[in-house]
Amino acid sequence: MMKKITLWILVFGSLQSLISDDIQNKMQFNWLNDLETLVRLDTQRDNTLQGRDINNNGIRDDVENYVKQKYKNDPFQKGIFLKAAQKIQTILTLPKDATPQTHWILDRQLLSYYTCRDYILYRQNEKNIEKEMLSKTIFKGKVLNTKERLTAYIEHKKKIPINFDDLSKDELKREKENCLSMYQAFVDKESPNSISLNTK
Repeated sequence: MMKKITLWILVFGSLQSLISDDIQNKMQFNWLNDLETLVRLDTQRDNTLQGRDINNNGIRDDVENYVKQKYKNDPFQKGIFLKAAQKIQTILTLPKDATPQTHWILDRQLLSYYTCRDYILYRQNEKNIEKEMLSKTIFKGKVLNTKERLTAYIEHKKKIPINFDDLSKDELKREKENCLSMYQAFVDKESPNSISLNTK
C-alpha cells in the first residue's frame, strides 16, 4: 500500500511540475502578444519615407489600416487602393538611379488602378460619384502625408518622359479586360456567390 501511495505521489508530482512549467511558459511569452499590439498601435508615429510595414507586404501599416477600415464592405475598392498604396510605396522608395522607363512603367500601372476603379464605379452607375472621386483624393493625401513623401512623388513625376505614346486601341481593350477581371477577382475573393459583371 505504501509503495502505491509513494508511486502516486511521484506521478502526481511529475504531472504537476509539467503543468506548472506549461503555465509558466505561457505566462513568460504572453508579453510578446502585448508588445506586438502596442507596436501595431504605434505605426502611425513613423513619419520616415518608408514608414512602418510590420507584415512586410509593401504597404505602410497606417495606410493599410485606413483602407481596410474605410472599404471593409467594398472588396473591390479595398483591393484597388491596397494595390495603389503598394505601387506608390514602390515609387517613393525607388533608388536614385532608377531609369525614366522604370518611373513611367510604375506610373502607368498606378494610373491603371485608378482608371479601373473609376470605370467600374461609372459602369455601376454609382450615385455618389462626386463623393467617390473625393475619396480618391483623400486616399492620396493619406499616402503622401508628409513633405518628404510628397517631394519624392513629385520628383518621380518629373522623371517620367514627356513624349510617351498614348495607348493604342488594342492596349485600351486589354486595359478594360484586365480591369473587369481584376474587379471580379476582388469580389469573388470575399463574396463567392457574387454576380458577375457583363464583360461585353
